[in-house]
Amino acid sequence: MTSTRQGDETQFSRAIHEGILMDQTILPDKRAEFGNLFAAFFKSYPMSEEGQRHTKLYLQGRESGRKHFEALVTKTARDGDVTDEVLLHLLPHANNSGNRDKQAWIHVAPAVTKDLKSWFEGAGWTSPKDWPSISSAILSFVQRCVDDPDQLADACAAFAELPYSKGFQSGMLSPILNAIRPAEYLLINNKSRKVLNYFCGADFRYSLEDYPAANELAKKLVADVKEEIDDHKSDSELPVSDYFDMFSHWLVGVQKYAFTRPKYWKVSPGRDAKNWDSCRDGNFIAMGWSELGDLSGLGRSDYEQRRDKLVAENSDWTKQGANQAWVFSRIKEGDQIVANRGTHEVLGFGTVSGPYYYVEGEEHAHRIPVNWDDISARGIEENGWRKTIIKLDHDKFETLLKAPPKGEGPQVPPEHMNPIYSLTMLTEETGLDEPLLQRWINALERKGQAIIYGPPGTGKTFIAEHMVKHIIGGGDGFSEIVQFHPAYAYEDFMQGIRPQTTKDGQLRYPVVPGRFLDFCERATKRQGRCVLIVDEINRANLSRVFGELMYLLEYRNRAVPLAGGGELNVPQNVRLIGTMNTADRSIALVDHALRRRFAFLALYPDYDILTAYHEGTGINIEGLANMLKKLNKVIADRHYEVGITYFLREDLHEQIEDIWQMEIEPYLDEYFFDQPDKAKQFRWEAVKELIAL
Repeated sequence: MTSTRQGDETQFSRAIHEGILMDQTILPDKRAEFGNLFAAFFKSYPMSEEGQRHTKLYLQGRESGRKHFEALVTKTARDGDVTDEVLLHLLPHANNSGNRDKQAWIHVAPAVTKDLKSWFEGAGWTSPKDWPSISSAILSFVQRCVDDPDQLADACAAFAELPYSKGFQSGMLSPILNAIRPAEYLLINNKSRKVLNYFCGADFRYSLEDYPAANELAKKLVADVKEEIDDHKSDSELPVSDYFDMFSHWLVGVQKYAFTRPKYWKVSPGRDAKNWDSCRDGNFIAMGWSELGDLSGLGRSDYEQRRDKLVAENSDWTKQGANQAWVFSRIKEGDQIVANRGTHEVLGFGTVSGPYYYVEGEEHAHRIPVNWDDISARGIEENGWRKTIIKLDHDKFETLLKAPPKGEGPQVPPEHMNPIYSLTMLTEETGLDEPLLQRWINALERKGQAIIYGPPGTGKTFIAEHMVKHIIGGGDGFSEIVQFHPAYAYEDFMQGIRPQTTKDGQLRYPVVPGRFLDFCERATKRQGRCVLIVDEINRANLSRVFGELMYLLEYRNRAVPLAGGGELNVPQNVRLIGTMNTADRSIALVDHALRRRFAFLALYPDYDILTAYHEGTGINIEGLANMLKKLNKVIADRHYEVGITYFLREDLHEQIEDIWQMEIEPYLDEYFFDQPDKAKQFRWEAVKELIAL
């Protein structure tokens, strides 16, 4: 195969797509996707600074792992008890000061992020008396697999049956096998498992029992792409198999790749869309063939028996027509729905928000909950749209999104349309619960303006920016951000005199629109939502900055004259989102007149978000989460709690000491300025062993 070393990624992608490679490993409908990603990986990551560091860690970890194993085999024959050495030297540890001090085996794919014994005993998986037996079982398992790779499946099954095997998964035991025999054993951890499951249609769990099958599939995939890897890796000492692990790390840990791809469905809400109003207002999509009854939990054969009976009883029924209800009932949460009226009009785009359900007694009883992301009618020409439900591909869905809206007003060029950012996508990227986010968006729509408030480090601006992506998605609106500060004035925000020099050198003093007036003027030329984010909104004198806007925030349908001339009315499509750090100024100190004009959305530290984020990094943050809970309990004021965004970093195990000493400790010194003993108990030296990343 021709090399793609010069950066031409098309040949490899084309080879994948045409099935030249991976006929038995990669699913046919994912070959092009894999090829594009694999080529992009080689083009951007291995030769980058981070990629080179990654490469060195493989080589260093493998060399030290082999030495550890050989030394343990020798020492076992001589001394017998090697409990501590096995736990420290055969299991992959994170690269932190505590593990380095203990001379543990540092590995590029760490599974042990803190003291193993206290971790497992605290979880109730083991007791202190178990450790000699556990270490003996680990060493026996490794020796058995190293001596005879054909024994892998039996060895994994035997180890998994031990009463103290809980917690020892493939990510913990495969690294030492890979270090000793890399050609036989690949690294299978959470990242590589996700890649195999998605691209190969597998369903591997993290358990050791699934490791043999996952290892075989990964070896076959690597063999299929070996030629391409050899072309790219040049003179690197890295085994071919390590590139699969590096690709998995890049895809999951660096790119944050979304493995769950939605399916796209065109569904007509009744003949001539007669149910559209009900579907739109009730947040669902519905289908007929109600005589089939509830299809929840029904197997295919049972469904077909029910269908065939009804087809025989109803002369106007066909199996093909009735099967549409079956397909409809299997639509999944996160899939995208296009509601249409005939072949010439799209009525809305929505995201499936829950499982299929059945409403007894309704003409269109089969239903799926949908959050309608965009209900702008669009003109189309789709003469093939005769069925109630049709599966669409991604390109068709994107084309429909770009169709110009119908109705009065200027037509929106497709290039001005914002991509749909569904509520499900918003939930996945922010980590907040979907019902909570929906309530926040409803509150913003009800009031027209909202303030996200909370202590530092909770991600207020991040949440606001992602909410805006959802709000303007599918329309031609836009968003901007402005940051308030103590010197921010009415003239900056509304309007004011600005000296200007003319061409002949004369000074003139025109009244110039401020940031908000200019924003409103541009919003009048758009049909979609336009959102202005005011970051740190409480750092300015709001009554002075807003001026006449204070009145209009409450009476949106009116206009008021401005002090500098002209008048202002806030366009109906304008929304305001403020962010407010409660450590700077309590919400209780905000002017009451302003408070009643805004919806206030509380955002406090969410430790589940911290845990979910680090599931993809392999860093165990249980100790850190517990320490933050303890710290915030001592702070004892929700407005001043320490948030979790300080610790949402891929390289947290390397940066945690600096983050704690340079960002957390100064904050605590200020907060506990009159109680130094409270700050002292949270110094890095006092907490580092408990955090133990």
